[in-house]
Amino acid sequence: MIDFYPDIFEELVRLRREGQSVVMAAVVAVSGSAPRRVGARMLVLRDGSIRGTIGGGLREADVIQEALKLFRKGGSRKLSLDFKAGLAGEDGPLCGGSMEVYMERIDPPRRIVIAGAGHVGYFLHRFLQLLELQTVIFDERHEFANAERFPGAECVVEPFPVGLQKITITPNDGVVIITPEHKYDQVVLKQALETDAGYIGMIGSKKKVKTIFDNLRSESVSEEQIKRVHSPIGLDISAETPAEIALAIAAEIISVFHH
Repeated sequence: MIDFYPDIFEELVRLRREGQSVVMAAVVAVSGSAPRRVGARMLVLRDGSIRGTIGGGLREADVIQEALKLFRKGGSRKLSLDFKAGLAGEDGPLCGGSMEVYMERIDPPRRIVIAGAGHVGYFLHRFLQLLELQTVIFDERHEFANAERFPGAECVVEPFPVGLQKITITPNDGVVIITPEHKYDQVVLKQALETDAGYIGMIGSKKKVKTIFDNLRSESVSEEQIKRVHSPIGLDISAETPAEIALAIAAEIISVFHH
């Protein structure tokens, strides 16, 4: 499907707000006769649909296929399109010219929802800031979840049993469950599993984790869903202090999203 937009950048902003990754293809050089001028842009979505056009036809289809590869490996590349003989054979339109297209995968900013504004959440927010990740602090205690304690974060002060349901979570987001005294870990975890979060981690001992997982199984939560949960949380660095635990969690988040 081809959709035309008067402002491709407005559409890019809208898609990023929805948590979608896109590949932007822009014409950066033209020689001879070509279907579009320098500056023409097109957005390619993960399902192969496009917003805008760089000329249509078989060569545009080649650009879409290359864009889909960038969703798998990330990064950018420049593609040369020959309108005399086509990209890889002699099936292209005979415009008589050529065109260079720069393609770049653009991902929305990652957000990490931290359910619990205690000591570990305090340090985790600071590590994530250094890693240029956005944070949402979710806690029912206003004296903990506030802008003074968590500068730069979005603070959601709501009761734990309902709070996570008021936050839109995309595959580009993560959820860290560290509620006070682990009192609400299970209810928040069940809410997190109902989202498309790309990372879900829950703090706790192996005994506590097993108990919660067994409870979820008794509530008909599937094994496939339970396998999404990183728990006990964080990379194994023999962490003990809140700051060390937060560091281990931040490292695991980066590892999961990079892979």
